Amino acid sequence: MTRKVLLRYSTQKATEPILASVIKETDVLPNILYAEVSTKGGEILLAIDAPDKEVDKAIELFKQEGIEAQEIKRAIQLDRDLCFDCGACLSLCPIGALYITDDKSVELDDNKCIYCGLCVPSCPVRALKLSKFW
Repeated sequence: MTRKVLLRYSTQKATEPILASVIKETDVLPNILYAEVSTKGGEILLAIDAPDKEVDKAIELFKQEGIEAQEIKRAIQLDRDLCFDCGACLSLCPIGALYITDDKSVELDDNKCIYCGLCVPSCPVRALKLSKFW
């Protein structure tokens, strides 16, 4: 299962190759879903598809290096009580995390979602919400 981890870098840590050193030490190959890092600090959202033990080790190494690391369980929320399955959000999802089921309802695949937020403003009834973590 893919786990998503948000890293928050301080000003002091932003210029250090910490991500590279954790990759080298653990052999996990994260996919960068979102990144905004400068000399003033920043954030990186990673998707890591590795055994839980290896992901836990990577998270611990980030923390040992002084990086705030937190696992993100769910950032986009689809409120089934509000959604009337119009599909306005579907074409905006760049990776197909939003899809139509056989019974013509809109569903969200959390494992595919990269939390870009493009779908959120398209919903006419605000059934999609983005949790703020950056």
